[in-house]
Amino acid sequence: MTHRYTSALALVLLLVGQAAGVLGLIGKNDDLWQTGLFVTLTAVPLLIARTVHNSQHVTADQIADADRAGYVRALDHVARGLLDAPTPPRPGRRGDRAEQDAGNVITLRPNPVRPAERKAQ
Repeated sequence: MTHRYTSALALVLLLVGQAAGVLGLIGKNDDLWQTGLFVTLTAVPLLIARTVHNSQHVTADQIADADRAGYVRALDHVARGLLDAPTPPRPGRRGDRAEQDAGNVITLRPNPVRPAERKAQ
């Protein structure tokens, strides 16, 4: 019963709060601006509660329409060949050369081939 009037009440509170806030800012009236802010912030939870309530109450017709739309989309994907498994990439051969890494990088798997360290002469 209360959900019937919640959205209308929230919308009225939101509009009144916005109007009072704007008038308070334009007229440099801090009390009116603060009242408008309070009324606007009071309307936000009501809007959220109404939105959650609407999203959780789905009719059988809406469920049937969503099911039918999903079925049509799946048939469309099959017709276009979008559901075919992609071919796996052909494995390449990696060279035996050691990868070069910067001097300040700590590798997770150290390279097995390390270049000989250079010494000062």
